[in-house]
Amino acid sequence: MSDSVSDDQGFISVSPFMRILNHSFAGITESRQIAVRINKKTMDVDYEPTNLWFKRTTSTVLLGITIATILYRRKRLQRVGGMVSLAGASRPVLSGVAWTTGIAAVLNSRPITPESPK
Repeated sequence: MSDSVSDDQGFISVSPFMRILNHSFAGITESRQIAVRINKKTMDVDYEPTNLWFKRTTSTVLLGITIATILYRRKRLQRVGGMVSLAGASRPVLSGVAWTTGIAAVLNSRPITPESPK
């Protein structure tokens, strides 16, 4: 899969999939604008403003995954009577998933600050 597409007018266009990912994780990357295309000769970049709906939806989904993972981990431990040795390898894996998605959700939910005047 290519990350960019070149057109006849000398521009490199960012693929739609990469643009959606950039919008979705704009809180983590602190991006106020997302690149749409780049002029090959002058290296000028055309931007579009960050779509906050994608960003907020991604943060909500990540928090949902975190909560579901924690609840599933508790359920598995209750199923074996709290005996950690019988819970198997899924316990640390689920903890890692919960921590990773939780941290990503918190970072992504930060407000995007306006660009400071220069």
